[in-house]
Amino acid sequence: MSTAPLPRAFFDRPSHEVAPDLLGRLIVHGGVAVRLTEVEAYGGPGEDPAAHTYRGKTARNAVMFGPPGHLYVYFTYGMHFCANLVCLPEDQGSAVLLRAGEVVGGVGLA
Repeated sequence: MSTAPLPRAFFDRPSHEVAPDLLGRLIVHGGVAVRLTEVEAYGGPGEDPAAHTYRGKTARNAVMFGPPGHLYVYFTYGMHFCANLVCLPEDQGSAVLLRAGEVVGGVGLA
């Protein structure tokens, strides 16, 4: 699998297609590399009650309605940051939640 950054076009398709293609990919930042081991696809507005886009666009979730490939990060339950990769064209409101990963580089930093 290539270590080159994924183009935004990779994310310009339904989240249920993007999600399995993310498994095994690396996220690299600040000297730490994480291999994605678990992801979760979310449908668009009105499709998936668990999605932050279910009730439409708000100030909080506006990034999810932006261009594909953007990262939507939010703080939940007062203790966790969650990250979603935006899918589909702008204004569609769909994403893949990054649920789990294995640190494969920079363990000391992580």
